[in-house]
Amino acid sequence: MKSIKHPGNFLLACVMAVVCLICLSVCLFFRMDGELLAVGFITGVWAVTDFYEAFHNKPIEERVGGQGDERDIFLAMKSSRTTMRIFNKALFLASVLSLWGYTRFDLAFLLPVGVTLCVAVLFLFLLLLCVNLYYEKRG
Repeated sequence: MKSIKHPGNFLLACVMAVVCLICLSVCLFFRMDGELLAVGFITGVWAVTDFYEAFHNKPIEERVGGQGDERDIFLAMKSSRTTMRIFNKALFLASVLSLWGYTRFDLAFLLPVGVTLCVAVLFLFLLLLCVNLYYEKRG
């Protein structure tokens, strides 16, 4: 039996497992609600990942990074950048379309959607900028 390396992760995993069981039991015995089912699934996944992290010393990056060569690292970096670029473009397009729909058709619910998506795009841009600056100085 492995010993617990990170007790904080273990405690959080136990709490998430209890929340998952409560949500799924309420969903099963009292009323079938899609929101409870989704929350139960998300907390279950969270519990599994925290249980995994509680019993391992090294972070996942070090465990996986030791098994790959430079080409694998380059492909992972390139695919993550491409994924981030596609996600940013999709968010920006959705924000522009929702703001256009608000101005064109006067649908009031599209304004907060567009503003929220604009804030998300701005946040991702600033996050990417900060991460790039961090790795340029320490890379």
